[in-house]
Amino acid sequence: MLLEILAAESPVPFVRYMELCLYHERYGYYARGPRLGRRGDYFTSPTVHRVFGAALAVQILEIHRLLGAPEEFAVVEAGAGEGYLALDILEYLERKGIRWPYWIVEPLPNLRALQEETLRRFSGRVRWFEDWAELPSFCGVFLSNELFDSLPVHLVEKTREDLREVYVRVEGNRIREELGALTRTEILERVLPHALSWPEGYRTEVCLEYEGIYRELSKKLTRGAVITVDYGYPRADYYHPGRTRGTLLAYYRHRVVENPYLRPGHQDLTAHVDFTALRELGERFGFLNLGFTQQGAFLAALGVERLLSEVSDNTFRDREALKLLVLPEGLGASHWVLVQGRGLPPGKPLRGFTLSNRIHLLG
Repeated sequence: MLLEILAAESPVPFVRYMELCLYHERYGYYARGPRLGRRGDYFTSPTVHRVFGAALAVQILEIHRLLGAPEEFAVVEAGAGEGYLALDILEYLERKGIRWPYWIVEPLPNLRALQEETLRRFSGRVRWFEDWAELPSFCGVFLSNELFDSLPVHLVEKTREDLREVYVRVEGNRIREELGALTRTEILERVLPHALSWPEGYRTEVCLEYEGIYRELSKKLTRGAVITVDYGYPRADYYHPGRTRGTLLAYYRHRVVENPYLRPGHQDLTAHVDFTALRELGERFGFLNLGFTQQGAFLAALGVERLLSEVSDNTFRDREALKLLVLPEGLGASHWVLVQGRGLPPGKPLRGFTLSNRIHLLG
């Protein structure tokens, strides 16, 4: 059992607890299989309607054109879940007569099996890689939807004396927290400009896993773009003094659970994305920050209403799904889109940012 594994390692930094809860090969939440849609624990945009994938395909088509329409072009996805986003993008591209290869980075065997089932009609065009080292260099687009929010985070608390890290101790069936020294100096470097204004007892998260992804992308993506869709904040909002409990949450059967220690391995754990960190990493590894805006504005700029009629019967249910994707009370304001490029011509904005580009918010 997961608790027994944690007990054998105790005490562990919270980041290790979260890693085991989500990614343990046998007992982790994702190893058990994703719980998406109405019968699961949460929704994602691809499970709401296929028009989300169609809109992203429209943006990818423009990126291909701006690169000079290279013959060798691939779409690469990580965090592909059950493969619904890949399916919707591939179906839209097929409708346009385009047969680009689609590559998926997926280390978990059970998720790969689900993706293979979802994408069996495109089995000749989809290729899987267990890790980044196997992925060839490519010209194209790297895409992720709710990937960065699922990465393990360091949990920190400001005390009267200094900044401390949260550790987890497991004894029998009981889980308790204790504070200890920071495990990485990068934690303090990330938050130091903001920590001085935090009140005592302030808690927040720091994710250091982003860097590994950008480092690998810098090696693999020769020309093209990185498209990130996720929920999060610019750093000034993320570490605002008023956000005293951070953003860490659990999801179970479509309910938000504030206690991350309930049902280890059986509930999703997530923390919002520090989009300023993604901007900084993009710059460090050679990617130009092209646009940042809320999902609703991004989809509207790509003509999502017209696309709805193109990929569906435009029924009442279809239109209600579109509202969920676009309107602020749905996913339209909670989710943001960041696009970073390499080798794209500067100047003209990408179509997805013609209605709104708030890249200045990232500092």
